[in-house]
Amino acid sequence: MNTPGPGGERSLRADPLDDLPNDFEAFFTRENTGYLRYAQQRLRHREDAQDAVQNAGATLYKNWRRALASEDPQAFAFKIVKDAVVDVLRERRRAERKRLRVIAQRRPDTSQDELEELAELDALDWAMDELARAAPIQADVVRLRQAGLSYPDIGRSLGIAHTTARTYYSLGRRHLDYLLEHPDDGQAP
Repeated sequence: MNTPGPGGERSLRADPLDDLPNDFEAFFTRENTGYLRYAQQRLRHREDAQDAVQNAGATLYKNWRRALASEDPQAFAFKIVKDAVVDVLRERRRAERKRLRVIAQRRPDTSQDELEELAELDALDWAMDELARAAPIQADVVRLRQAGLSYPDIGRSLGIAHTTARTYYSLGRRHLDYLLEHPDDGQAP
């Protein structure tokens, strides 16, 4: 999941793991930017994304020998990052449930603009959740592509061909567009 610099594509090698450093610090420093973009795209808040990536880094450090021994250390590391992001999302949902209980007791005033903005974010979150349920790999490809990763990097991270990643991105985007245009077909909240 090595992310190229702005405007740059990394060249494809016969074995993409040839340039994988054995040193954890070198590996994590190189991959950190891509992990952070992925986490921020999923979590929408830089601080939460940094926390998730930092937690993933700690977990990866503890399991570094297992990562190096795995068939694909980059995919192993990315799975840890995805799990850390899910942990933050779960904690956020728990906090949101608590907040809603407090709000239900106080009933604060909310402007119409704030309500419309929240409704748009809720619709996008709902559509991504529906896509993740129907086609989890497509959802991951869409998230990674939106985070700025190239198709070869997405393919290596998810263990699929880069052409498949390109196809899944197209299909996933069409599915999201359909869900957002026809929310009643998918039983939107």
